[in-house]
Amino acid sequence: MKIIQFVPTLESGGVEQGVLEISKALVDANHESHVVSAGGRLVEELIRNGTHHHTWELHKKSIFTFKLINPLRKWIEEMNPDILHVRSRMPAWVVWRAAMGIPENKRPKIVSTIHGLYSVNFYSAVMAKPLNIIAVSKSAKNYLTHNYKEVESKNLKLIYRGVDSSEYYQGYKPSEDWLTKWYLDYPETKDSKILTIAGRISPLKDFEKIINLTKSIVEKSNYKIKVLIAGEAKDKHNKYLNNLKSLIKSLGLESNIYFLGYRKDVKDIYAISSIVFNTSNKPESFGRSILEPLSIGIPSIGYNRGGVQEILEELYPYGAVEPDDAESMLQKSLSILDGNNTDIKENKKFLKSNMCQETINFYKEIIT
Repeated sequence: MKIIQFVPTLESGGVEQGVLEISKALVDANHESHVVSAGGRLVEELIRNGTHHHTWELHKKSIFTFKLINPLRKWIEEMNPDILHVRSRMPAWVVWRAAMGIPENKRPKIVSTIHGLYSVNFYSAVMAKPLNIIAVSKSAKNYLTHNYKEVESKNLKLIYRGVDSSEYYQGYKPSEDWLTKWYLDYPETKDSKILTIAGRISPLKDFEKIINLTKSIVEKSNYKIKVLIAGEAKDKHNKYLNNLKSLIKSLGLESNIYFLGYRKDVKDIYAISSIVFNTSNKPESFGRSILEPLSIGIPSIGYNRGGVQEILEELYPYGAVEPDDAESMLQKSLSILDGNNTDIKENKKFLKSNMCQETINFYKEIIT
């Protein structure tokens, strides 16, 4: 098979990670893998693993992006792939319009993956247009069937995203070299209880919740607390980052909270943490930032909704709190810090191997 995946950029994030994982699985199974994006720091790894990368600026929300429809159509016809797999709305619109101009007997099959619980409008509806659709969780599937009735007659497949069980397993420990360097860089964390939250710095992640929680834990416990925020602020979100820093200063927490920026070693950071959090202020379709720490045995707390709820129900029900229930989050955090309620079920459900094999099987199914 020849598969082309379309993603806005390849900088960082769960969607991008999934693209890399499916690409490598395709190459390992002797299929031809291509990815279209505007580029980014992950392109080098993608190419190193055997996938062909093609740079197209399909991600810009501008009327001028639609000028690429005809050139893209010509390129797709020249590539002659079996499947076009779209993973984001703006690229999906351009790909959809380009593909619809190809004669049906020569047109590749189109697959969309629902990675987000998008606002329901004309712009988002493109993700429900293909005949073949992948939902990354029950929450994503329910979102689709509830808001886009036409998908009930389509080939809608639930394929959970997952982690690599050879990398994310209970008992994982960072290397001595990593620990040595970490404590050289952040010596104050060595004798502290570490609370971690990972994700892009944006209002969607609602980092204020963790900042306020930190203040409460500092006031109500004798623990030395350090909070690690692993993620970068891009362009328009720099103002939000500055607002967070102002809040931290006003609460007197400058020595407690560290902004780490983009990190490739998030797994190691999870492994030295006492608790990992996910406080997104909107339901998420999946929740990789909860799954990864739970898979290595680190207690994690998140809101009892969306894909995060599904992961917590399966692996660590104690970690579920109702949205905006600050008191419950505080009490559960204190309990975990005291060494209670730390039993986590081994992850055998949300695995990369399952995701990759089920996706490749889905590809095969729709072209036969």
